[in-house]
Amino acid sequence: MFNNSSDEDSKPPGYNIEIKIVILGESGVGKSNLINRYNGGKFDPESLPNNSCFFMSKDLKFAEKIYRINLWDTAGQEKYHSLTKIFLNEAKIAFIVYAIDNKQTYQKIDFWYKLLKESRGDILVGIIGNKKDLYEKEEVNEEEAIKKAKSLNAEFALTSAAEEETGFDEIVDKMVKKYIVNIGESIENEVFNHKIKLNPDFLKEEKNNDKKQKRSKMKCC
Repeated sequence: MFNNSSDEDSKPPGYNIEIKIVILGESGVGKSNLINRYNGGKFDPESLPNNSCFFMSKDLKFAEKIYRINLWDTAGQEKYHSLTKIFLNEAKIAFIVYAIDNKQTYQKIDFWYKLLKESRGDILVGIIGNKKDLYEKEEVNEEEAIKKAKSLNAEFALTSAAEEETGFDEIVDKMVKKYIVNIGESIENEVFNHKIKLNPDFLKEEKNNDKKQKRSKMKCC
């Protein structure tokens, strides 16, 4: 069902980095349909819950750079929970999905969140309420879910794989941009620290340059 396009030969010109995203949640919440729709597929109302893990890739362009997004559906069935930590390895972003018409799937958010933080403490987390098209059968109030997400310092979105505009693309883009900003700061610090390592007097030189610039401004004013 999913395309695996992560081969080295398929990497586009200007390719920057890979970002691994995992999608967690109980069986039947619609994770596979969300990923399939994100990959350009059609919604299948009769699709059965997956009992294994699936993977797809997609390229996103931000600020003239291309990022390879690797999406992993880790299967929500209990017998696979022991395998989940393996799939969390190197994950940068995680989405916890529940179905708005199934309170029990919402109540498992804490379980998945704890698993995420124990395995990947610095991972960015998003909470997704799926199947918003079934609002007439809603068992989880949106305001309640938003408060829950805020308490976990997580982003929140309502989605529906059954609708043409699923809402999943938007939350993925938002989280990827957030991650890019974060690594931009990290890369900047790494470059700065690298300069200090190469030249221990780097900080002194920077301070001297600042003083010279201030003096030149004072003279010209």
